[in-house]
Amino acid sequence: MSLTLEPPTTSQSLAGAEVTPGDPPHQPTLHRWTFEQYMRLGEVGLFPDSRTELIDGEIYDVPAHNNPHVAAISNINRLLVAAFDDNYWLSVQSTVRLRRGDAPDPDFAVRPGKPSSDPNTYPQPLLIIEISDRTLLFDQVVKSSLYAANGIEDYWVVNVNDRQVEVYRQPVEDAARRFGWRYGVLSVYRAPQSVSPLAKPDAALEVARMLA
Repeated sequence: MSLTLEPPTTSQSLAGAEVTPGDPPHQPTLHRWTFEQYMRLGEVGLFPDSRTELIDGEIYDVPAHNNPHVAAISNINRLLVAAFDDNYWLSVQSTVRLRRGDAPDPDFAVRPGKPSSDPNTYPQPLLIIEISDRTLLFDQVVKSSLYAANGIEDYWVVNVNDRQVEVYRQPVEDAARRFGWRYGVLSVYRAPQSVSPLAKPDAALEVARMLA
C-alpha cells in the first residue's frame, strides 16, 4: 500500500500549533549568552576545570599553556609591574568585561585606576596583551577585530613562534571583518627593539626580555 503525504492545508500544524499556510518555517537560532548569564554559569561551577572566554555571546575553551607561554607571562608581568604604578589596575589572565558585553580572558590588561572589588566597575582597558603560540591566528584575526570593535586603542600580540611583538593600534571600521572593525596600524618589534605603551610612552619594554 502506498501513502502520499500532502502538505497541511488547514491552520493546524503537525505539532498542534496554529499556523497560516504559506508562513515561512521557524528556524533554530543560536543562543548568545549575556555577560551576566556567563558569569552566573561560572558561579555555579559549570566550568570547574577549564578556562573559558565569552566572545560575541559564544563561550570558548582556552587551551592550556606550555612553558614558552608561561615564561613569557612571567617575564612580561615583571616589566608591566615596573612600568605601571598603583594608579593603574594590572590584571593577569582575568576576565575583562568590554563595551559590547564580551568577556575575554586576555593574558594582560591594564586599566586606569586602582583595583576595585565593585562588581559593577569595568573600566575600559588602556592596553591588552595576548601571548600567542597555538592560538596565534585566532589572536591576530578574531581577537584583533574583537578588541578593535570594543575600542581598545592599544593591543599587543606577543608572538612566541616568531619571537616578535605585534602592536595593533587605531581601530577603524571594516565590514569585511568578523566584528566590523580592525586596526589601521600594525607595527612589528623584534629584539633588540623596545615597545612603549600608549598609556605610558616613557616606559620602554624590551622585546628580548619579554621573550627571554
